[in-house]
Amino acid sequence: MEEPGPWRKNCFVSEEKRKFQEKWSNAYFVLPQGSDKVICLICKQVNAMLKEYNIKRHYDTNHKMYDKFMGKERRTKLEQLQRGLTAQQSVFTNLAKSGEAVTQASYVVAHEIARRSKPFSDGEFVRDCILKVADIVCPEQKSKFRDISLSNDTVTRRIEDLANDLKEQLGLRVEGLGKGSFSIALDESTDISDTAQLLIFIRTVTEDFEIGEELLSMESIKDRTRGIDICDAVCRSLDAYNVELTSMVGVTTDGAPAMVGRKAGAVSLLSDKVANNGGENLIKYHCIIHKEALAAHTLEMKHVMDIVVKTVNFIKSRGLNHRQFKTFLVQSEAEFGDVIYFTAVRWLSRGATLKRFFNLRKEIAEFMQSKGQDLPQLSDTEWLCDLAFLVDLNTFLSDLNVKLQGHGKLISTLFESVKAFQRKLQLVQGQLREGDLTHFPACKVLAGECDVLHHLCSDKNHNLMEKLQEEFHHRFSDFSDHEKSFNLFQDPFTCAPEEEPAEMQFELIDLQESSEARAAYRDKNLIEFYKGLSPSTYPALRQHAIRMASLFGSTYICEKTFSTMAINKSQLRSRLTDAHLHAVLRIATTEMEPDIKGIVANRRQHHKSHSKDYPVVLE
Repeated sequence: MEEPGPWRKNCFVSEEKRKFQEKWSNAYFVLPQGSDKVICLICKQVNAMLKEYNIKRHYDTNHKMYDKFMGKERRTKLEQLQRGLTAQQSVFTNLAKSGEAVTQASYVVAHEIARRSKPFSDGEFVRDCILKVADIVCPEQKSKFRDISLSNDTVTRRIEDLANDLKEQLGLRVEGLGKGSFSIALDESTDISDTAQLLIFIRTVTEDFEIGEELLSMESIKDRTRGIDICDAVCRSLDAYNVELTSMVGVTTDGAPAMVGRKAGAVSLLSDKVANNGGENLIKYHCIIHKEALAAHTLEMKHVMDIVVKTVNFIKSRGLNHRQFKTFLVQSEAEFGDVIYFTAVRWLSRGATLKRFFNLRKEIAEFMQSKGQDLPQLSDTEWLCDLAFLVDLNTFLSDLNVKLQGHGKLISTLFESVKAFQRKLQLVQGQLREGDLTHFPACKVLAGECDVLHHLCSDKNHNLMEKLQEEFHHRFSDFSDHEKSFNLFQDPFTCAPEEEPAEMQFELIDLQESSEARAAYRDKNLIEFYKGLSPSTYPALRQHAIRMASLFGSTYICEKTFSTMAINKSQLRSRLTDAHLHAVLRIATTEMEPDIKGIVANRRQHHKSHSKDYPVVLE
């Protein structure tokens, strides 16, 4: 019979499945290492052959002198060597844990740097502060803080990892949409380096009414920003997450021609794509806050605004004038310490500038006269009436604007605020016609100083308010077209079932006759109410609610993110790459928390600080 080759002998060893015998520990000072190896407690060498002959040969060759330990003394020596091995292993375990903790700490700091829009290089500053604090509070622990790596490059890598983790979480959320729906908000602006940045936010609502509002993508457009270019960028972003276009409900934009063009606009092109994929017609909205700001332009009153802006600029744009004016206000014990610049692109700027100017009108007139810049308008009764009237109307508009701002608001709630404003306009117009200045505080103050009631209640002011109401009615006609759907979503108990779609009629009757459902509607917020409805009893009502809850009413979140972008990519940080800007904006705008522990656990190595002042330690 043929002798087995060397490779067959190796197979026989593994096939024997030898087991470690306890007596070997006392005889040869060894312990099992895994299932097929042993480690020598004396020299820490690992023997890969679980065979007594090999173990004995190693002992006899290298450690024969340990034969002098006999009986109880030998057992004591064995225990001593075992404790030494355990201590050594724990050192390496603690070092590994220490490395993980140091890495985790650097991720936490990097997360805060990105979330607060700080330069990546601030990591070094934070580390220096930590070390100085440790010197005072816990000097014995300073070495642990010293190991935290927060160099510019390290913070950059950490932010990339955090953004990738958040992107994966968003991908899982979109994949789990199921029978839910989503809508998107689009807005485009140019950064400091003249790159067109398109922000795409997605609002998802699952069938369990879990609502999420996240940055889907920031697309950097290097060439033209036509409707087709924007549409292609949006489609690329949706494809990257494998989003089903059939689940898309609506699109809200800033109303730019490239967005809303009837034929070549991005929204129209996107709507065609959704329809071609078997989806329903997209609901298209122009940002409700932009509409309010455009409607407010009806109150331009150029003869008032020009004087106010010119006067404020004269005071604030020249250092000497500004200093003297503030000193004059202090000496006069004025109610306010300064005037406010007017900035057309800021929604609340017009109202704030006018109100402050009106409150300081007497001090401004006296100061301007001292500078040889007489303002006859401030002694003109009719002009002052126009100013007071404009102040009060802009106060109404500013209050509405503040109500429309905010993150995560339902579109039905926003439209309710607009309708309430329109009713208030009707009310105050009627009161003004009767000479009632209850809701016109600035006009009331002026009327208390001189006889101007006939000016304030003039046909000119009535016509201006009438024009403002007509402008609101025209601007918000697209929202009014969906008012019936909003009402059904907002208050299904007051809707007439026969006037609603056939698939909802029986469900509405069941709902309206359910005392339990009425109690839930009264005690819970709207989303919690719909979440509690049975999917089997009210499937159509729930699906309608999911669609309505997914709609963006405004592009407020885009505007807010552009402000964050301007802070991060400024003149001092103009070389920030598009990829890193995208990562920072994702971290700064998200509602999700990055899984820092998971990121650290998946790293192969944990690097401690490479500062030139301290030794490099690599775990």
